[in-house]
Amino acid sequence: MQTRLFHIIFRMTVGVILAVNPIQTLAETIEETVIVADRIDTSSQSLAVSVNVIDRKLMEALGSATLPQLLKTQVGISTTQTGGLGAVSGTRVRGQDGFRTKVLLDGVDISDPSSPQIGPRMEHVLSGSLDRIEVLRGTQGLLWGADAGGVISLTSRSGGADASLNIDVERGGYGFESETLTAASGETTVGEATLLINKVALEGFNARLDDTVLADRDGYDNDSYHLSYTSPEWQGWSATLIAREVDAQTDYDLCYTSAFGISNDCTDDYKNDSQNIVINHSDDSSQTRISWSESTSERAYATDGAVGFSTQGHNDQLTAMHSRKVGDAFRVTVGVDLDEQGYDDGFDQRSRDNNAAYANLQRESNDLIVSGGIRVDDNDDFGRHTSWRLTALTPTAFDGISAKAAIGTGFRAPSPYEIGYNTGPWAFSPATDSPLKEERSEGWEIGLRDVTGAVTWDLTYFNQQITDAIIFDLVNYSGYVQIAGESESTGIEASVDWQLAERFSVGGFVSQLDAEDSQGARLPYRPELTMQLNARYNDGDSSWMLIARHTADRVDEFGSALSDYTVMDATFSRKVTGSISLSVRAENLTNQAYTDIAGYRSPRRALYVGVKLAI
Repeated sequence: MQTRLFHIIFRMTVGVILAVNPIQTLAETIEETVIVADRIDTSSQSLAVSVNVIDRKLMEALGSATLPQLLKTQVGISTTQTGGLGAVSGTRVRGQDGFRTKVLLDGVDISDPSSPQIGPRMEHVLSGSLDRIEVLRGTQGLLWGADAGGVISLTSRSGGADASLNIDVERGGYGFESETLTAASGETTVGEATLLINKVALEGFNARLDDTVLADRDGYDNDSYHLSYTSPEWQGWSATLIAREVDAQTDYDLCYTSAFGISNDCTDDYKNDSQNIVINHSDDSSQTRISWSESTSERAYATDGAVGFSTQGHNDQLTAMHSRKVGDAFRVTVGVDLDEQGYDDGFDQRSRDNNAAYANLQRESNDLIVSGGIRVDDNDDFGRHTSWRLTALTPTAFDGISAKAAIGTGFRAPSPYEIGYNTGPWAFSPATDSPLKEERSEGWEIGLRDVTGAVTWDLTYFNQQITDAIIFDLVNYSGYVQIAGESESTGIEASVDWQLAERFSVGGFVSQLDAEDSQGARLPYRPELTMQLNARYNDGDSSWMLIARHTADRVDEFGSALSDYTVMDATFSRKVTGSISLSVRAENLTNQAYTDIAGYRSPRRALYVGVKLAI
């Protein structure tokens, strides 16, 4: 199937591209830059790795309320959710679980050490607070210390050169309410400050199929606050201070009472506070960044109104990075990361340091861009580990088309939570038979792409393995166990965007994935086939977007097949005056009944209306 699909996509894509694309060389037409690939501003045209970018304009066109909803519109990324907004979500990059993906918000690691396997709580990141999303797919994120799932880098909204006030209000299906206020001082002689308040509330729906007695709505509330200040620039130097707070509560089904009875009256309270200070310096030949951050998380789970379990976690990090051009062709990037993670669940308290140093060398010319990187991590519990990455990008004989290749390695130490659970009162054999050890990952990709003309496209084949993967024992529920051997994910990703006219574009992607554990069994909730088509129009005053997404060939955690489904979403917005805009959007336009997770409902058709005021 892989070979046949590869040839079909290749021939169709290259045929269209050769017909419409102008002749351009690799070094021409620098467009946007991304940070997630090399930890510095890098031209998107010089990247040999796979990166997704969602800017603010695309977020507004999509209209989605949370980060997982936005990510599922991107090639190589799949998401699942146990109900509506705020329910536990799983975001998988190239089939890898979310805890193997590094998630950064304004440079702060928002992974929650008090969560199982330090899973980041992405369901609580509201899209109204974001300005940009960059995703580095695969095992190429060693400069960040990332594992096989890559890196998701989020940037918060901020003001521009002039003072501004933006108010967004939206109402919709399932009792959805959203308000966002963004107030910015603009650039002044004393710096620039931005205040962001984002509130979301949802009455929800009954998420569990077997909840036929209580049959209540599973709602959600999220109050998020963000405050930032950037100093005036002085001889290339500037400082940024950021504070962020999230207070969220999710109702859900299927939890246990103190007598081990089953209840569907369950609540998950989540709080996160983070602060960071960043000092930047840049000139024509170098970039320097020094940052300190801390992030604390609290979780409390209640059954029938009584809290039965609560945890606290913290992430503290000090980083320093310097990048410099050496001559006309070389750039050297070096840095250090000093991390401390810890948690307290009432039974156990654990804290651990991980210190790392990294270096990356890039050589760029008109006909070849190559880079090589290395990272050494020193972990308190699991010793020293070395990861590396090599990338290459070069023009082909076809005008405008470049060939790319990348290979890299990574490692993931068992989280303090995994270790603590296995040594706690709830674990037993086989989880307690032997101590957990680190996972190791390796992956490579090759592909073709063109980002120079009216039609931009990318075609990638990837292969990645994880050795000694750690999973929760779903057979005996004994704790976290290590699966000896290599689990493997391979696949093909093909995406295209075509600017048919100044105001109108079409695009889409096809992603084919084979994900198996070390015994050859399919990994659950990884669709073998994902396809998306989208059309978008924008004339400055009116805009609309239509998306159709097809998900096929999935199994649940017991290997049972799940039904295929196709979901359509649509958005429309119109400027009424220079400062007021109205919007209408529909999720699941055709009212498709489908299941993301076995035993749970997914939202049916929902309509939303919104008003935006810009002053």
